[in-house]
Amino acid sequence: MALPEVVITGLGCISPHGRGTAALWAGLLEGRSAFRPVDLFDASMFRNPLAGTVAGYPPASAPAVPSRAVRMLLDAADEALRDALDLPPESGADDIAARVAGDEGMRGAFIVTGTNFGGMSVAETALVEGRGDISKASLDGYLFGVAGEALAGRFGLVGPHVSHSLSCASGTAAIGLACDAIRRGRAAVALAGGYDELSLYIYAGLSALRAITPETIRPFDRRRKGTLFSEGAGVMVLESAAHAAARKAPRVYARVLGRAMNNDAYHMTAPEQEGHGIQALMRAALADAGVPPDQIAHLNLHATGTPYNDAIETKAVHAVFGARGREIPVCSVKSSIGHCMGAAGILEAAAAVLTMRDGKVPPVLGLDPAEKDPACDLCTPTGKPLEGVFRTVLKTSYGFGGTNAAVVLARG
Repeated sequence: MALPEVVITGLGCISPHGRGTAALWAGLLEGRSAFRPVDLFDASMFRNPLAGTVAGYPPASAPAVPSRAVRMLLDAADEALRDALDLPPESGADDIAARVAGDEGMRGAFIVTGTNFGGMSVAETALVEGRGDISKASLDGYLFGVAGEALAGRFGLVGPHVSHSLSCASGTAAIGLACDAIRRGRAAVALAGGYDELSLYIYAGLSALRAITPETIRPFDRRRKGTLFSEGAGVMVLESAAHAAARKAPRVYARVLGRAMNNDAYHMTAPEQEGHGIQALMRAALADAGVPPDQIAHLNLHATGTPYNDAIETKAVHAVFGARGREIPVCSVKSSIGHCMGAAGILEAAAAVLTMRDGKVPPVLGLDPAEKDPACDLCTPTGKPLEGVFRTVLKTSYGFGGTNAAVVLARG
């Protein structure tokens, strides 16, 4: 029996380029760097005081106020649902909830959220101010399940919700799990979300791991020394194609043809240097989509700018795509906005969707063509967007612990 076709009908993005999907896309196409000095905490003692922070989200002032991370997620969901329902920009949560209430499929939406650290700033506050006497109430804003609960309560959703933490593969994995829910008939509509905030605890840990570059992020450049971390949130509205058609959805951005997840089972932090797990992931996603490698027109890669990741990912691309691996245009969203952790996969997948819509691959920042690493011999546009027709995209994400996730998308 054929599985239901899954389509993407709404996008919502909160990124270091600002609020809204349009702000993210404009920043990527214009080749702007979103890095600025961290003002959320004192970052002067760490490897790099720069990060991709999101303005307009002050720290929670009381236990009842959601964390910055969850507030970003809620705003991304507002935009995604307004987009899917064709509501005006000034529509608030009550307006969205009223429309959702009139559609059984929307009201029963499956919610899946992925994050690395959740609302860690709330936990930090509880630990500092609680001085060892920490109540459950003081940690409610940190617990991962609060994200799904907040989304359900905001829009009157009654479907199941799932929260997971699969390191930096969390956002892309959320899309795959949402797709699965629709394919298996558990829901006609699903919200896939990824979110994370920067905090002192998070930044100190990442700096201690020496994952942060002391200069700028340079994906695929032989001088690359690491990544830069960021915060944000993204939400996608996925539906069965039948439900989208029945409600006359205003637009279909893309189709989700396939997805895959696996684990390298190699090391808690170090990558497996031959890229066997990544190769298996790519092949599994293509097989699930029923798409041969020669039909992929664009690769939206993890591309962290770390010495190991970029070379290993390149090796995997060549193993899966052969000689075409040097010709398929590649995108590194992280070169512009940094590594948004749990939000990375969703925001990068949104960029992949918009690449197909507009026929533009954003340029890779920080990469000097004269300094390109021979071990990263991929098609990496610099300076300006690469224009063309891109009907299918493979989006990949990898994380600590060997977690890997990928989705195959096609133009709507």
